[in-house]
Amino acid sequence: METTVEPQAQRRLTLVAWFGVIWGVVLIARLIHLHVIEHDSLRQIAKSQQEHKVDVPAARGTIYSGGEGGGPLALSVPVRRVAINPLRVQDGGEPFVATVLNGLIGIDADALAKEIHEAKYPSDGGPRKGYLVVKEDASNEEINRLRQSKLDIFTIENTYRREYPKGSLASHVLGWVNREGHGDAGIERGLEQELAGVPGRMHMLRDSRNRDYYGEVINEEKPEPGLHITLTIDEAIQYAAEKALKTAIEEEHAPSGTVVVLNPKTGDILAMASYPSFDPREKPKNDNEMLERMNLTISAPFEPGSVFKAITVAAALETTRLRPETIINCGNGIIKLPGRVVHDHDSYSALPMTMVLAKSSNVGAINIGLTVKNQPMYDYMRKFGFGDKTNIPLPGESGGKVHPVRDWTAASMGSIAMGHEMMVTPLQLAQAFGVIANNGFLVRPRIVKARTNAATGKKEMMPPAQPENRIKPETAIELRRMLEQVVLEGTGKLARLKKGYTVAGKTGTAQMVDARTGKYLHRYNSSFVGFAPVADPQIVVAVTINGSYKYGGATAGPVFREVAGAALRTLGVQKDLIEEEPAAKPEPEPSREPVARPQLAVNTPAPEPAPVDPALANGPKTPDFQGLTMRAVLAKSANEGWKVEAVGRGIARVQEPTPGTPVASKRVRVVFRP
Repeated sequence: METTVEPQAQRRLTLVAWFGVIWGVVLIARLIHLHVIEHDSLRQIAKSQQEHKVDVPAARGTIYSGGEGGGPLALSVPVRRVAINPLRVQDGGEPFVATVLNGLIGIDADALAKEIHEAKYPSDGGPRKGYLVVKEDASNEEINRLRQSKLDIFTIENTYRREYPKGSLASHVLGWVNREGHGDAGIERGLEQELAGVPGRMHMLRDSRNRDYYGEVINEEKPEPGLHITLTIDEAIQYAAEKALKTAIEEEHAPSGTVVVLNPKTGDILAMASYPSFDPREKPKNDNEMLERMNLTISAPFEPGSVFKAITVAAALETTRLRPETIINCGNGIIKLPGRVVHDHDSYSALPMTMVLAKSSNVGAINIGLTVKNQPMYDYMRKFGFGDKTNIPLPGESGGKVHPVRDWTAASMGSIAMGHEMMVTPLQLAQAFGVIANNGFLVRPRIVKARTNAATGKKEMMPPAQPENRIKPETAIELRRMLEQVVLEGTGKLARLKKGYTVAGKTGTAQMVDARTGKYLHRYNSSFVGFAPVADPQIVVAVTINGSYKYGGATAGPVFREVAGAALRTLGVQKDLIEEEPAAKPEPEPSREPVARPQLAVNTPAPEPAPVDPALANGPKTPDFQGLTMRAVLAKSANEGWKVEAVGRGIARVQEPTPGTPVASKRVRVVFRP
C-alpha cells in the first residue's frame, strides 16, 4: 500500500529543511567572518583581555663624588614593591585586609588599616586613591606567600629604591627621589632626564580575576639605564666643610649657614654645604621640612656687607688713580650722607687704602666708592658676576639682585660701597673672589665633572667653562696683597692657617633688621671669603653664618681656617710658609653698617696654568727669583729694571707673579724666609 504525505505536513518539512539550510549558511558565514575577516581584530581584543602591559622601570644612574677614590653618593638598588588598590577593599573590611597582610608580609596592621581608610576617604577632601604602597622591599618568602594567597587587591612591582650610602653628606647637592622614582630636589631633579633612563615595556598574562600569572612574561623592550654622573664634589672636603659649619653654628646658636669651596682655575665646586642638613633617604613630611631642605648656597640671597668692599677697591684700582698706598679720608669714623649719618666702630682720621680694607672702615670704603662713581661701580658689580645666575644644574638658584643705576638714590653709594642695597648668594661670592684668585679671569662654577653611559661604559668628561677676563691681572695681584693684610693685620686674623700656607680674604658683618619693626637686631649675617695660597691660589672658600651674635672675623673666620686647611691637605697643595704661624685674636669689625633693606636670615689633578690676557702675551715676563738671596734678587732686578717688594729675610721662597707670568708693569713681590 503506497504511503502519502499530506500537503500541510510536506510544507512544514520543507520549511524546516530550508530553515536548517539557512541557519547552517548563516553559521558558516559567521564563522568565516569571525575566523577570517575579523580574525586580527578579535585576536587583539582577546590579547588585551589576557595580557597586561606594564612599564619596566630603568635603573636610575649612580651619582659619584669626584675626589680621589670617590665612591657613590647615590645609587639604585632593585627591590620588589607591594602595593594594593584601596578602592577594592569593602567598607569595614580594612582591619581584615590589614590583618591578612600583616600575617603575609609582616606590616603594622593598625597603621595599614588607617592608611587604607584615608586613601578611600581622604580627610582633606582630596581625590580618592586607588594605589597604596604597603611595603617597599618584600623578601622572596613574602612574595611567595602573597602569590599563594587568594587576595586579588595587590600588585607586585619590580622597581628600584634609591640609596644614599654616605647618609646626609652633600644632601643639599644630591636632593632626593620621590615615591614615583623622580628627583624632587638637587642634582636628582636638575638632571632628572639624564639620570632617569628610559623605561622598558613587557606583556604579562593574567586570569579572569585580573591576577597576573607570574613567570608568564613576554619582554618587548628592555629598559635603558640612566647615565652615571660624576660630580666635582670631593668627599673629604665636603665632610670637613659640613663638620666645621655644624660646629660653628651650634656654638653660636645660629639658625643656618653655608660653606662653598671652589677651584678658581677650573670653577670646580669641591664642597657645597648648607645647615641644617637632612637625610635624603627620608621624604619631607610637610612644607616646613621642605623649607629647611633649601640649598642656601644658591637659593637664599642676602646683603653681603663688608665682604663686598673687596669689589669696591677693585673698581677703584681699575677706574681711578687710587693705589694701595693712597691715603683715604676716614673722617674720624663718621660721614654724613643725604638723609643719614654713617659711623665706624673704630674712628680713624685717615688710612692707606690697603688698611681701609684691612680694618674694614665703612667711612673709608664709602669715600672710595664716591671716587669710583655710580656707573663704573655698577659695571664692576656685573663684571664680578653679581646679578646673574651661575647656571649650575641645581634647581632653585637665585641670581641675587643688583639694581640698575637709574634706581640708585643720592645715598645709594654710601650703602653699595660696603655691601648693601644688593643681594648675593654664597656661590656668587665664591665666584667673585675666584676672579681675584685667578689673575682677573672669571671661570663659571661647575658641579658635573663627567657623564658615563651605563650600558657601554663610555665616559664623557665635561670641560671647564672658558675663562672670561674681568679685571687686569696686575689689579688682581695687587688686590691679593691687600686682602692678605686683612688676615695679617686686620679683621680676619682668626682665618690665618696654622699649617704653612699664606691666606688672603675679607670679613663681612651685616647687622640684621627686624622685618616687623625695622629696627636693628643684635644679630648678624657674618661671613668670610678668602683663598690660599696667596701667590698661586688653589682654592676659594666662602663661609656665611646667618643670625650670629658675633662679627664675621670671629665667627666665619675659624670655619674658613678649618675648611681651607683640610682642603689644601686633601689636594696636596705645596706649603708656601716654612714656619708654623699660630692664629691670632681678631680685631673687632664694624658692626653698625647701614642696611638698606632687611637681610634674609635663612638659612687633584695638577693645577692648570692661569689664562693669559692676549694683550700681555708679548709683554715682559717675570724672572725667576726663587732660591736667591736678597742681595742677588736686588742685583738681578736692578739690572733688568724690575721693581721688587721684598718681604721677610733669608732666601726667596715665593714670588708673585709666579716666574714667567706676562705682566703690564715690571713689579714683583718676593717673600724671603730663613
